[in-house]
Amino acid sequence: MKQLDQYEKWNPRFSDLAHKFLNDMELKEYLSINPETISSQLKDLLEKPIANFTVVNEVYFRARWSQIMEILHPENDLTLLEIASGDADMIVQAMARTYENGKYITANMNKLLSKSLIHKTKDLPIAVQIIEDDAISIDQYLGIESVDMIAFQHAVNDVLQAILCDQEGIDTIYSDWMETLPRMIEILQKVTIDNNLEARVKIPFLSLLNSMQKVLKKGGMMVMNHYMFQLDLDWGYPPYLFEFLIPIVREWVKEIPEIKEVYYDGFDQNWWMFLEKI
Repeated sequence: MKQLDQYEKWNPRFSDLAHKFLNDMELKEYLSINPETISSQLKDLLEKPIANFTVVNEVYFRARWSQIMEILHPENDLTLLEIASGDADMIVQAMARTYENGKYITANMNKLLSKSLIHKTKDLPIAVQIIEDDAISIDQYLGIESVDMIAFQHAVNDVLQAILCDQEGIDTIYSDWMETLPRMIEILQKVTIDNNLEARVKIPFLSLLNSMQKVLKKGGMMVMNHYMFQLDLDWGYPPYLFEFLIPIVREWVKEIPEIKEVYYDGFDQNWWMFLEKI
């Protein structure tokens, strides 16, 4: 696969980043790992589909999103909306260490994952709002042009999978997401074989982005990233679709005239997409 990032760029400063972005318990775990293992885990994270969930992953993704936020909104009052966060908390964790006057909002429909995210964020020194509803209705909860940035942190695939599940009558709100994943992968296998992924999900996905525009400030950015999990591949996720999801979606979003793609050095276009509201 194409590597996520440059190991040589991150490895020399990784310990400093761990001290900045980990809490006391996480840092204790990090410091208990020998440096050679940390370097090996980091290299695997950046160069292979993710097979293990480690504290090294937390350091990298929190630091990476912090870097993005500082580029796009250097003031300390960032209001960020995350779409389909599940219970992944790397963005809000990064914000809690960088934006003392910031606000984190997420639109997340799965009840079990929202409950887990609430637990993970309950002690963070930052305003957190969790909206348990379909993101396409986001303007019913947030003001017009009220957020500075919208993040799809490994969420484009989840959104597309949820669209397909809705079409198939499969519950993704009250179900256990991981228990439902094999069925999702079966659907993805079928649409890939039938070559009709675009026909089934492009219009609903673009409708979602158009809804997002209502609450995004002019000049604000939608940021989408992606990476692969080895488990999904082992369960039969179509490899080409999984690896090249962002380039596939990139062609679709060109149909929205109100946004334009912006490029930043150091962010591989295979894994990242930055869409500015104009």
